[in-house]
Amino acid sequence: MKLYRIEHGSAEWYAKRIGIPTASNFDKIITPKTAEPSKSAPKYMYRLIAERLLNEPTDDELGYVQWVDHGKGQEPNAVAQFQFNIATRPLEPGGFITTDDGRLGCSPDRLFPGHKEAVEVKCPAPWTQIGYLLDGPDEAYRPQVQGQMLVGEFDAVHFYSWHPRMPAFHKITLPDAGYLAKMRDILSTFCDVLDQYTERARALGAYAVVRRVETPGEIAYQDPGDEQLKIILPE
Repeated sequence: MKLYRIEHGSAEWYAKRIGIPTASNFDKIITPKTAEPSKSAPKYMYRLIAERLLNEPTDDELGYVQWVDHGKGQEPNAVAQFQFNIATRPLEPGGFITTDDGRLGCSPDRLFPGHKEAVEVKCPAPWTQIGYLLDGPDEAYRPQVQGQMLVGEFDAVHFYSWHPRMPAFHKITLPDAGYLAKMRDILSTFCDVLDQYTERARALGAYAVVRRVETPGEIAYQDPGDEQLKIILPE
């Protein structure tokens, strides 16, 4: 695996992920329960092809809502609690991780020293925390976490959900050899088709690739032939 020490949500992080299937979206490629190819895989593939051809992120994470902002603001407190109560050692930022061939990626929130265990930190709305406490994470969690172990070669992934007025929820997931074997095959096939379809789409005509422009307080993309900037997301 390859570890890129870049900040989550930064311009470099978004740029590094362009056109790469990532663990947070593996549930669009493989079904959580049966480890079969998902019917939503083509739609996700088209989105990745658009990213590759336009050199522009199209990730759902570009959307900002109240509880996403809340989670980002509370994350340092959650990490401090996890580190004090569970890890007992300083954790490292997760950055962005790819397989050696660069075809798959993941972004764990934190890494244990030695990079053999990863941590997914959640600071959700109160009702979501109640759901975690009573029923645990939903099924989409399985492809993401097993996918992180596949990409990052981890021995375990910790799911830690924290709310300042509620008990914390902590779950450790270990590798599922059978599920990982199916996942590896399905993801490999998906990447092969993604590459083939990207070239098919590229052969259909010209695509206006934009160059990234960074200015204080914002990130923008500019068409080389257009003087007007198109703002993509706040920094």
